Amino acid sequence: MKTITSGILALTLTLSLAKASSDYIDLADFGSGSYTVLTEVTTASYAQSELGLTFSPSVALGDTLVGTYNSGPLDWSSYADLANTIFVKVVFTGANPSSPMVLDIYNTGGAAVLQYQGTSVPIGEVIGANYLPFTLNAGYSPLQIAGVLSDVVASQITWGGSGTAGVRVEGVATVPEPSTYALLGLAGLALAGYAVRRRRA
Repeated sequence: MKTITSGILALTLTLSLAKASSDYIDLADFGSGSYTVLTEVTTASYAQSELGLTFSPSVALGDTLVGTYNSGPLDWSSYADLANTIFVKVVFTGANPSSPMVLDIYNTGGAAVLQYQGTSVPIGEVIGANYLPFTLNAGYSPLQIAGVLSDVVASQITWGGSGTAGVRVEGVATVPEPSTYALLGLAGLALAGYAVRRRRA
């Protein structure tokens, strides 16, 4: 019985640590069910499916993709980490997948915008497979951030690299709040304490 308890404890702790280091919260996806591409303002050639938006054969310098979220307006204001970084799931193919990208977030009527910059070469921590960090550009006040993120209706992606990479953009995500990590840590400590008490008994 002690062996089984130890095995369950080890498995639970492993899962907790894995969740803390690789989990993310999906904000929206670019699949056909939740995102509508505005073809009149889009310059890149694309195909849209449940997997996301696929550009074929490749993206080129200055290509843009503009679309609206079908479930919007979306309220992302509770995700405090978006004041600094947002994560975009991008799958690249081709000989040279390095491609600078800009993500613009619009509120109702396009009256305000937040701009994040990233690249296909991961900078810093990548949350989950193919999630790339996009950092908020300087010059945005906390008021602007709160105002736009509470009323997200559209986004625009602009490519800054040459057309040497095929791209599929699947979604946007944020990381868990610090309190989430704290709860996971407390859960692990509680399980460890339980195992110690079981051994002493």
